[in-house]
Amino acid sequence: MDMNPPDLHRRVAELLELAVRESGQSIAQIARKAQLKWDTVRRTLDAKRAATIPEIVAILDATGYSAEDTFRLMLLVDGNFAVSRAGSDAARFLGELMRAIPVEIAEQLGEDIDQLRPRWAHGTAKLLARTLAQHIADLNRRGDAIGMLRHSASVAD
Repeated sequence: MDMNPPDLHRRVAELLELAVRESGQSIAQIARKAQLKWDTVRRTLDAKRAATIPEIVAILDATGYSAEDTFRLMLLVDGNFAVSRAGSDAARFLGELMRAIPVEIAEQLGEDIDQLRPRWAHGTAKLLARTLAQHIADLNRRGDAIGMLRHSASVAD
């Protein structure tokens, strides 16, 4: 029998351990808030037992991290990325994007969806990121220009 926990089990334990550590709370405090036994939380953080979905949610909520955002980002990237961005507008944007993009791609490609190649994913991600960066830069420039116009108008009054 293989005694090494599966990769996902280990990744979840690492995420939860990081969230508990970053929260600055003790395992006992987290267990109390999550309404779980102290030993259950300790063994989960040590990857000695697999956490259930309700336990993952309860522990993340007890640490103050958005369970949905944090867990999703951990699954997509890793625990460090998830904890560093959980609860932010960026995390919410990425979550909404990951929910919307499969449907949008399927609708746009229609029957051609079978033509997609996995090797295109990284380049497509870079293209999307560049497009978003340009869009945000344009919005910031417009906002600065509007702010300058408003400032000039108020100074003239």
